[in-house]
Amino acid sequence: MELSLEQVDRYLRENTDLHRALGVAPRQAAELHAEPLGQGEHNANLVFSHPQTQTRWVLRVNFSSQMGLADQIGYEYRALELLAPSGATPLPLYVDPSKRFSGHGVLAMEFCPGEHLNFEDPADLAWAARLLADVHSLAPAPGCPLAHPADPLAAQFDECVGYVRTYRASDLVDPVVDRYLERMLARAQELLGTPLDPADTGHVLNTEAVPSHFIITADKRQGRFLDWEKPILGEVAQDVAYFLSPTTTIWDTDFIFDADGRRAFVERYWQAVDGRFVPNTFWRRFPAYVAMNCLRGITWSCQAWVEYHDPARPLKNQKTWDLLKVYLSQEYLERVWLLCF
Repeated sequence: MELSLEQVDRYLRENTDLHRALGVAPRQAAELHAEPLGQGEHNANLVFSHPQTQTRWVLRVNFSSQMGLADQIGYEYRALELLAPSGATPLPLYVDPSKRFSGHGVLAMEFCPGEHLNFEDPADLAWAARLLADVHSLAPAPGCPLAHPADPLAAQFDECVGYVRTYRASDLVDPVVDRYLERMLARAQELLGTPLDPADTGHVLNTEAVPSHFIITADKRQGRFLDWEKPILGEVAQDVAYFLSPTTTIWDTDFIFDADGRRAFVERYWQAVDGRFVPNTFWRRFPAYVAMNCLRGITWSCQAWVEYHDPARPLKNQKTWDLLKVYLSQEYLERVWLLCF
């Protein structure tokens, strides 16, 4: 992270708007202090607490936007405001889109205690199904600020094509990887013909339902769905397929769902939906999203491979760098092809 903790602490102590939003008295502000919590590709997260009550909050500092937005942190804040009635996500408490903090947007939100989802634990999978269902069942109000592609499957494909274009324009192209890309793109393009019902595209999606975005307490009494950097309105099949994808599950684990495990989770998900909305075209579109989400994982890795070779990139995550080598290996590409295409 290019920001020092001293810079972060100074921001926390001098920001009177933040103090008012969090209920921190002026005399207590001097005691605010942040500690690193986690770092992704586009954001750095820190944790800090109220000097008197010890209430904990997360400070999220944005470095760049996957969606190409000028106000990425404001987009995430508005998404969390929209999602608050679901009870499944952290409460947003403060946003500073001015970028006066070293050129970065800043968001403060509720801290959610717990551990990352464990795919081997049925109780954790039940929580994941419930959290996905609760978010998807939320009815967005008119004027919802989230992006709403007319055909989310086609939008995903276009995103993948853009990633491939970046990869092929570099001098880092591996001929083996490129051959798999050609096969996967051709198959995904065929799947774009799967009939769409526009009535199914009004659900709030996370679009990046990786296991580390699900936090579950040790007693299994509470769970939260984190990281709303890239939400859209779309089809629930996209989020469910993303959660089950082998390009998702190995991001934080070495776990891959087999066909029976995938089927069982989808059944558990619809049980959690509990009639709040109907499947409609879900079963028809779900296989197409299974393939498209795998394609997105592979093509994103291709673009990231190029970005990680750029010494000017502001954030670099060692875990990501290590995993990119796995994603772009011939063994893994063949496994994904056989499982999902």
